[in-house]
Order: sequence, then structure tokens, then C-alpha cells
Amino acid sequence: MKLHFSNLKEINRERKMPEKGIHGDEVHVWSHTIHFDDPFLREAPYLLSNDEMTRASRYHFEKDKRVYESGHVFIRKILAHYTGIEASKLVLSPIVNQKPILENSPFRLHFNISHSGNKILVALGFNSDVGIDVEKVLPDFDMDGFAEANYHPNELTHFRTLQSNEETDYFYKIWTRKEAWLKLTGEGVNDKLKELDFSGKATSGQIPPHGHHDLYMSSWNESPEYIATLAAYSNSSNTRFFISDTLLNDFVI
Repeated sequence: MKLHFSNLKEINRERKMPEKGIHGDEVHVWSHTIHFDDPFLREAPYLLSNDEMTRASRYHFEKDKRVYESGHVFIRKILAHYTGIEASKLVLSPIVNQKPILENSPFRLHFNISHSGNKILVALGFNSDVGIDVEKVLPDFDMDGFAEANYHPNELTHFRTLQSNEETDYFYKIWTRKEAWLKLTGEGVNDKLKELDFSGKATSGQIPPHGHHDLYMSSWNESPEYIATLAAYSNSSNTRFFISDTLLNDFVI
């Protein structure tokens, strides 16, 4: 498998809603920032399924419950827009490793969600499966220890040559690349992170092919405190970015 890496310097976040229906080889990335008076949380009791509400109630910390509810309302609103199905009537069922599918969609959709801190990202693919990860940059995080335990030798070697901001930026790019790949494949976090080489030193044969010849990984600063990576089999130039505010006037319960 050939790997293609890109670091997006500026994100063009579209303020208009995309057209409903299928968008060919495009991948759409939606961003939401949770706040105190979060509009999605107000809709959770009306939109989420009984199973989703039960899962939400099991969270010990209120902040985790808020993230779960807001994120799942966010997904439902996004899927409702593209499919034309009312958000509350979408049937989401988990498959391998709890990666969900939309059972009653009129066409195939691939989607994935990630959250960290107060950021939630949702990636949507029409022809390509997708995996997305966002991480909040933590000033006191033990990057050296984590990298030693989880990074491929090529990644670790380059990481050790960097200093200050470059070191932090590289560390989080590698971390989010690994997580995005695992989420794309549905494998979830496992003990094989050190076997995945996303350093860019070698461009083929380092990861399982999963039936595709090319994997595109795009990384960017979602905000000054957050770094994200999208993994997809669709060319990075086909990625479009949207914000949650555009959904508020296009919502069907």
C-alpha cells in the first residue's frame, strides 16, 4: 500500500450546506465545539435511540455523558441532511469493534467520529471508508514515554531529533495518524502501534493493504490546541470541511 501524507496549513471551512445525496469521491469533515448551552444536547432526548440514551447514562462523569450525547446528535443531524431521513428515524447499528453503520440509508455511507476536550469531528465518505482522530495538545503529557512505548523505530528516531514546538507537532501528528488508521479499519486501539510506520520514511509495505493501493492521510491544526488527522482511500484534494453551525437551520426531528 502506498501512503500519501499531507499537512494542511489552512482549512477552508465552508459556511453553506453541501447538497443532499451522494458526493462521489469526496470526503466531508464536520467540526463541532461543545459549549455550556450546547444546542445538540437539548435535542438528545428527542433524537437519540433508547440504546443510545442508556449508553449515555452509564458514563460516570457528566462531561463524558455530554460528549457522547452531543456527538451522537451531531452524527444524526449530518446523516439526516445527506439521506433525507428524519434524524430520529435513522437506524444506527454497531458492527465489528462497535464501528457503526446506517442500516436504513438509501445509499452507502461511511462515517467515523472522534472527540477530545470540547472538540468533536465527524468524517463522512461516500466511496471511501474513513477514520478520523483529534487530540488536544496537553502541555504536561509524557510524550517521550508514550513515543517509546508506541512509536515505530522510524518515527521514534525522527521524533528524537526535534525540539520544542516541532517535537510536539510531530508527536501529535504521528499519534493521530495511528488512531485514524485504526479507526478506519475498525480495529480500535491495540498493542500493535509500534508496527505501524507513519513516519514517511518508507511509503509502501508498512501496513496491511486492506484491499486498497493508496491511503491518504491529511493532518491539520483544528485550532491552536487541537491536532487532527483524516485517513481515507480517497485523494486528499477531495476533502471538504464544514462547521456544525450550518446544520442548525437544516434540521429535521
